[in-house]
Amino acid sequence: MTDLWQISLTVTDQADVFSEMIDAAVDAETLSTHRDHDDEPWQVMLITTHAPDKAAVARAIGEAERITGLAASGLSVVGLPPTDWLAENRKSFPPLDIASFWIYGNYVTDPVPDGKIGLKIDAGEAFGSGTHATTHGCVAMLERHCPAIEGLTIADIGCGSGILAMAAAKLHPQAVIIAVDNDPIAVEVAAQNCADNDVGFIKTGLSDGYKAELVQSHAPYDVILANILPNPLIEMSEDAVAALAADGVIILSGLMTMHRDKVVTAHESLGLRLIDHMVVNDWVTLVMGRA
Repeated sequence: MTDLWQISLTVTDQADVFSEMIDAAVDAETLSTHRDHDDEPWQVMLITTHAPDKAAVARAIGEAERITGLAASGLSVVGLPPTDWLAENRKSFPPLDIASFWIYGNYVTDPVPDGKIGLKIDAGEAFGSGTHATTHGCVAMLERHCPAIEGLTIADIGCGSGILAMAAAKLHPQAVIIAVDNDPIAVEVAAQNCADNDVGFIKTGLSDGYKAELVQSHAPYDVILANILPNPLIEMSEDAVAALAADGVIILSGLMTMHRDKVVTAHESLGLRLIDHMVVNDWVTLVMGRA
């Protein structure tokens, strides 16, 4: 049985409308739109962890066509074969130079360059090896906006492999840092990565967003890191703001430029303001604080 399903189609313009309409119908895990040249049509692709309702997909496309006046073509809904994602990740994971950090796989034997902070990552079965554009943005924004204050508290929500929490720990070894994920495998991998990088003082644990006692008992936080997906960021915005210190900042990512305004608006409605942002390959990282 396949673990993942792919929905793909082609449209000449307004690809974001089609992707968002289909996403609303199937609750996709990821979505992307791209074209190689300005005069070429857009390719829209969504990935789900369940077999999509083809009738719901057709209705969503029909509604998008009605709204835009455009016609989609080349619709494909297929199951993807099982893949060894760890092996695939290793193929595409050369050492990464991000801000002050040199991030490398545990199979890399070359020394860390002078002047760089090394982070050794075994992503295992957890998301967050550092290769993604959102991780680039989060690490850069963390270094730019994490204050060097006494009693600093940091939370990495949806930590994956723990890369963001570990970067924070290397920059601020005296801080109190928690790293949580709703995937127990991710929590195990993050804990091992923390030990391997001599930042075992990071407290790792299982949590559905901000609900676990580990998260609530250490609030409020001076810095919250949340590199997840747009919809969960919006759904958790009230919990995030409640857990944020008066002068704290929250670094949000896992979203493309098409999702930026929705995520910003959700947090602005709760009293935050946009302080800074970074775009890497059409993926956005936001920094927000209290107005």
